[in-house]
Amino acid sequence: MARQTAGIIIIGDEVLAARIAEANLATLLTAFAAHGVSVGEVAVLLDDVGRIAAVVRDFAARFDVVVTTGGVGPTHDDLTWEAVGAAFDQALVLRADVLAWMERRNGRALSPEQQRMAMLPAATQIVGPEDGERGFLLRMANVWVLPGVPAMVRDRIDRIASRYARAPAWVATARYDVDEWVVVPQIDAVVADHPRVQIGSYPIFDATDHRLKLTFVCDTRAAAEAAVAEATGRIGEQRLLDVTWRGGPAAAE
Repeated sequence: MARQTAGIIIIGDEVLAARIAEANLATLLTAFAAHGVSVGEVAVLLDDVGRIAAVVRDFAARFDVVVTTGGVGPTHDDLTWEAVGAAFDQALVLRADVLAWMERRNGRALSPEQQRMAMLPAATQIVGPEDGERGFLLRMANVWVLPGVPAMVRDRIDRIASRYARAPAWVATARYDVDEWVVVPQIDAVVADHPRVQIGSYPIFDATDHRLKLTFVCDTRAAAEAAVAEATGRIGEQRLLDVTWRGGPAAAE
């Protein structure tokens, strides 16, 4: 079964201006990786409706799942839903079902300003809630819209990523006692011989026991093992320190 792909959109002037440290990307990337979803692109955008709409439209067409974070509160700079609506040619409407849930959760009626949080594109889908505390998820087609609050992102992303889950790829990490620039021809040869395996090469400057790390990523362990074996043969068995493995079908159980 084909691996699903994801795009991530982080929204907020404050992130790009370093007024708030971005705290969600690692959480999102980790969750998608754990569920075997390949992230194809990440965008960090200003609070600009036109630009957000353009990127949402583009990502929605190119990826199986898109997640946005930020810009969904009641204030003037919370523009994400307006942009998502524009991306799908949907006007914003007051969703009575969302408003009712929010009022039950808060135990009181919301002010007109607070009700802005229930202004959503007409075709927005409500997913859940799984229980009364965690709340529901909101999406427009394949675009899932999350708040920027890190605790809320952590609570929700596994529930999204699990819907697109595949067994994680096999990842082998091999460490060598050799400088990367000395063995570039050998690495190039391994890359050419193993087109199914994604090979990464990383020079190490701050470790005392190794100077090169190679990673080998593939859905099939045997293919990754073959690439590791060829790399080690070309670089030299005496240069290999160790090989560690992670991922694969067992990681998804």
